[in-house]
Amino acid sequence: MAARRRYTPWSATNGLLFGVIAGVVLGLAEVVMALAAGDSPMRPVRMSAGMVLGPRVFGEGFPMGTMVLVGVGLHLAVSALVGVFYSFLDAMLPVDGRGRWEFQAAVGMLFGIAVWLVDFQFIARGYYPWFLDVPQFPQIVLHAVFLGLPLALLFTAAERRRALMDVAESASSSP
Repeated sequence: MAARRRYTPWSATNGLLFGVIAGVVLGLAEVVMALAAGDSPMRPVRMSAGMVLGPRVFGEGFPMGTMVLVGVGLHLAVSALVGVFYSFLDAMLPVDGRGRWEFQAAVGMLFGIAVWLVDFQFIARGYYPWFLDVPQFPQIVLHAVFLGLPLALLFTAAERRRALMDVAESASSSP
Protein backbone atom coordinates (compact mmCIF):
# COMPACT_ATOMS: atom_id res chain seq x y z
CA MET A 1 0.00 0.00 0.00
CA ALA A 2 1.40 3.41 -1.01
CA ALA A 3 1.85 6.05 1.66
CA ARG A 4 -0.73 8.80 1.59
CA ARG A 5 0.38 12.32 0.91
CA ARG A 6 -0.22 14.59 3.83
CA TYR A 7 -0.40 18.36 3.84
CA THR A 8 2.14 20.02 6.07
CA PRO A 9 0.65 23.31 7.29
CA TRP A 10 4.01 24.55 8.60
CA SER A 11 6.00 23.85 5.45
CA ALA A 12 5.60 27.32 3.88
CA THR A 13 6.79 28.89 7.13
CA ASN A 14 9.69 26.46 7.22
CA GLY A 15 10.31 27.29 3.57
CA LEU A 16 10.94 30.95 4.44
CA LEU A 17 13.33 30.08 7.25
CA PHE A 18 15.04 27.20 5.43
CA GLY A 19 15.36 29.35 2.30
CA VAL A 20 17.18 32.05 4.26
CA ILE A 21 19.50 29.45 5.82
CA ALA A 22 20.25 27.90 2.43
CA GLY A 23 20.71 31.41 1.02
CA VAL A 24 23.38 32.13 3.65
CA VAL A 25 25.12 28.86 2.76
CA LEU A 26 24.98 29.69 -0.97
CA GLY A 27 26.13 33.26 -0.36
CA LEU A 28 29.16 32.11 1.60
CA ALA A 29 29.97 29.55 -1.11
CA GLU A 30 29.70 32.30 -3.75
CA VAL A 31 32.15 34.47 -1.82
CA VAL A 32 34.59 31.56 -1.46
CA MET A 33 34.25 30.81 -5.19
CA ALA A 34 34.94 34.46 -6.05
CA LEU A 35 38.07 34.42 -3.87
CA ALA A 36 39.22 31.12 -5.39
CA ALA A 37 38.81 32.63 -8.85
CA GLY A 38 40.99 35.59 -7.84
CA ASP A 39 38.04 37.96 -7.82
CA SER A 40 36.78 40.31 -5.12
CA PRO A 41 34.70 38.68 -2.38
CA MET A 42 32.24 41.51 -2.98
CA ARG A 43 31.54 40.47 -6.57
CA PRO A 44 28.59 38.20 -5.69
CA VAL A 45 27.16 40.96 -3.48
CA ARG A 46 27.58 43.53 -6.29
CA MET A 47 25.92 41.18 -8.77
CA SER A 48 22.91 40.81 -6.50
CA ALA A 49 22.75 44.53 -5.67
CA GLY A 50 22.91 45.31 -9.37
CA MET A 51 19.47 43.78 -9.80
CA VAL A 52 18.00 46.73 -7.90
CA LEU A 53 20.64 49.43 -8.25
CA GLY A 54 21.63 48.72 -11.84
CA PRO A 55 25.07 48.40 -13.42
CA ARG A 56 26.30 51.57 -11.69
CA VAL A 57 26.96 49.37 -8.63
CA PHE A 58 30.02 48.01 -10.48
CA GLY A 59 31.56 51.48 -10.79
CA GLU A 60 34.24 52.92 -8.57
CA GLY A 61 33.08 54.97 -5.64
CA PHE A 62 29.65 53.36 -5.23
CA PRO A 63 28.79 53.42 -1.50
CA MET A 64 29.85 50.07 -0.02
CA GLY A 65 27.21 50.14 2.74
CA THR A 66 24.35 50.63 0.28
CA MET A 67 25.70 47.92 -2.01
CA VAL A 68 26.09 45.40 0.83
CA LEU A 69 22.70 46.18 2.38
CA VAL A 70 20.84 45.91 -0.92
CA GLY A 71 22.86 42.95 -2.24
CA VAL A 72 22.63 40.80 0.88
CA GLY A 73 19.01 41.81 1.53
CA LEU A 74 17.91 40.95 -2.00
CA HIS A 75 19.84 37.66 -1.99
CA LEU A 76 18.19 36.59 1.27
CA ALA A 77 14.73 37.71 0.13
CA VAL A 78 15.04 35.71 -3.11
CA SER A 79 16.41 32.76 -1.11
CA ALA A 80 13.38 32.90 1.21
CA LEU A 81 11.09 32.88 -1.83
CA VAL A 82 13.00 29.92 -3.27
CA GLY A 83 12.52 28.15 0.08
CA VAL A 84 8.77 28.71 -0.12
CA PHE A 85 8.74 27.23 -3.64
CA TYR A 86 10.64 24.22 -2.30
CA SER A 87 8.06 23.86 0.48
CA PHE A 88 5.33 23.54 -2.17
CA LEU A 89 7.40 20.93 -3.98
CA ASP A 90 8.07 19.11 -0.69
CA ALA A 91 4.33 19.02 0.06
CA MET A 92 3.77 17.17 -3.25
CA LEU A 93 6.39 14.52 -2.51
CA PRO A 94 5.24 11.12 -1.28
CA VAL A 95 5.30 10.87 2.52
CA ASP A 96 7.64 7.88 2.42
CA GLY A 97 10.14 9.96 0.42
CA ARG A 98 10.03 13.14 2.50
CA GLY A 99 11.92 11.62 5.41
CA ARG A 100 14.56 9.83 3.32
CA TRP A 101 17.85 11.72 3.10
CA GLU A 102 18.91 10.31 -0.27
CA PHE A 103 15.52 10.94 -1.90
CA GLN A 104 15.27 14.51 -0.64
CA ALA A 105 18.94 15.17 -1.52
CA ALA A 106 18.32 14.18 -5.13
CA VAL A 107 15.14 16.27 -5.32
CA GLY A 108 16.86 19.23 -3.65
CA MET A 109 19.88 19.17 -5.93
CA LEU A 110 17.66 18.99 -9.01
CA PHE A 111 15.67 21.88 -7.57
CA GLY A 112 18.89 23.89 -7.11
CA ILE A 113 19.76 23.27 -10.76
CA ALA A 114 16.28 24.41 -11.75
CA VAL A 115 16.76 27.61 -9.73
CA TRP A 116 20.06 28.22 -11.55
CA LEU A 117 18.34 27.60 -14.88
CA VAL A 118 15.57 30.10 -14.19
CA ASP A 119 17.80 32.72 -12.53
CA PHE A 120 20.84 32.60 -14.79
CA GLN A 121 19.56 31.33 -18.12
CA PHE A 122 16.12 32.94 -18.33
CA ILE A 123 15.95 36.00 -16.09
CA ALA A 124 19.61 37.12 -16.18
CA ARG A 125 19.91 36.58 -19.92
CA GLY A 126 17.16 39.16 -20.43
CA TYR A 127 17.74 41.62 -17.61
CA TYR A 128 21.01 41.12 -15.69
CA PRO A 129 23.76 40.11 -18.14
CA TRP A 130 26.52 40.41 -15.52
CA PHE A 131 25.32 37.08 -14.09
CA LEU A 132 26.54 35.48 -17.33
CA ASP A 133 30.06 36.91 -16.88
CA VAL A 134 30.93 34.22 -14.33
CA PRO A 135 31.62 30.61 -15.39
CA GLN A 136 28.26 28.83 -15.50
CA PHE A 137 29.21 25.24 -14.65
CA PRO A 138 30.50 26.17 -11.18
CA GLN A 139 27.26 28.11 -10.69
CA ILE A 140 25.24 24.97 -11.46
CA VAL A 141 27.26 23.05 -8.89
CA LEU A 142 26.98 25.83 -6.30
CA HIS A 143 23.21 26.03 -6.70
CA ALA A 144 22.80 22.24 -6.51
CA VAL A 145 25.15 21.63 -3.56
CA PHE A 146 24.88 24.85 -1.55
CA LEU A 147 21.23 25.83 -2.16
CA GLY A 148 19.20 22.78 -3.15
CA LEU A 149 20.97 20.27 -0.90
CA PRO A 150 20.71 22.35 2.30
CA LEU A 151 17.03 22.99 1.59
CA ALA A 152 16.43 19.28 1.10
CA LEU A 153 18.29 18.30 4.26
CA LEU A 154 16.47 20.89 6.35
CA PHE A 155 13.10 19.67 5.09
CA THR A 156 14.11 16.04 5.68
CA ALA A 157 15.10 16.83 9.26
CA ALA A 158 11.78 18.65 9.81
CA GLU A 159 9.84 15.72 8.37
CA ARG A 160 11.70 13.25 10.58
CA ARG A 161 11.02 15.39 13.67
CA ARG A 162 7.35 15.53 12.76
CA ALA A 163 7.21 11.77 12.22
CA LEU A 164 8.76 11.21 15.66
CA MET A 165 6.22 13.58 17.22
CA ASP A 166 3.39 11.72 15.45
CA VAL A 167 4.66 8.40 16.84
CA ALA A 168 4.99 9.85 20.34
CA GLU A 169 1.52 11.39 20.11
CA SER A 170 -0.11 8.17 18.94
CA ALA A 171 1.72 6.20 21.65
CA SER A 172 0.52 8.55 24.37
CA SER A 173 -3.06 8.54 23.12
CA SER A 174 -3.40 4.76 22.77
CA PRO A 175 -4.86 2.91 25.78
